[in-house]
Amino acid sequence: MSCLGFPASFFSGVTGYTMSMAAVVGAMREARVSRLITMTSWYTEPNSGTQSSYLIRFLLLPMIRSVLNNMYEMEQTLAKTQDINWTVVRPPGLKNLPASAQEFLTHEGYFVPESGGQPPRSAVGRGDVARFMLSLLNSNAWSGPVHPASDLTECLTL
Repeated sequence: MSCLGFPASFFSGVTGYTMSMAAVVGAMREARVSRLITMTSWYTEPNSGTQSSYLIRFLLLPMIRSVLNNMYEMEQTLAKTQDINWTVVRPPGLKNLPASAQEFLTHEGYFVPESGGQPPRSAVGRGDVARFMLSLLNSNAWSGPVHPASDLTECLTL
């Protein structure tokens, strides 16, 4: 499981996600471990924020685009990996809250749409993200290479 994070940079590109995942996948192959669960974020795909609010599109996303771009590169690398059973979990904003008993709303893609198709403006507790990720350890639900060339990812909100 990986929940690594790297700060945004206005002056240089972020490379921590791709570099660390290359090391993780190499170590997994060497140790013959085949299950990987990692976390990125909503809006990693460059065009996925087009239906977002004005503040998200023109303030937040440009501020963190260097991070989101490297997350997306990492996801694309995993999508080409056929010998690792991977799942990418993309929660919205995170809050420092413990795990709850709330049910997860999941959706394939870059955000979980509300009934009108817009992304909800919410955050999820870190404890609930951890609970969800742990629930995937012994499961093939939302796995990447089970269906070659698919872009199965997990997006999570409560």
